[in-house]
Amino acid sequence: MSKSLTLTVSRLMMALALIVAIASLTTAAWMTRGAQQVQRVEPADAGSASLFGDAGTGTLIGSTQLMIVRDPAAFLPGSSEGGARLVNEQYLREHGIYPLQVKSVWFVRNLILLASAVLFTLEGVAWLTARRSKVRQARRGIRF
Repeated sequence: MSKSLTLTVSRLMMALALIVAIASLTTAAWMTRGAQQVQRVEPADAGSASLFGDAGTGTLIGSTQLMIVRDPAAFLPGSSEGGARLVNEQYLREHGIYPLQVKSVWFVRNLILLASAVLFTLEGVAWLTARRSKVRQARRGIRF
């Protein structure tokens, strides 16, 4: 591969790496724009509430997490002790909704940023190497 072609390809790949990095940041920000602290709850049925007394909001599932739930009907009235919104786990199952965790979006974003940084660095090294080689050959009087 000629030096000028290597320089051009390296610059294009570096630009592509920057575009992908910027796109991953903006996409992750767009996807997580409606994220909320959420506590999933399995609502108490009427039978167990009458048998055991007031069952409250139901059985808490897991811990509170930052999640993306776009369906407003999935939320129960009230909030947990920590201020997290309560989400009806039964409603989510019945409608085939799986709330997306923000940490999953951030994990994928970080992987893409890492890959972009590696690509940018490798292509930068290739560009610098080809440029130095081209400058040395030009000083010697060799033309392409």
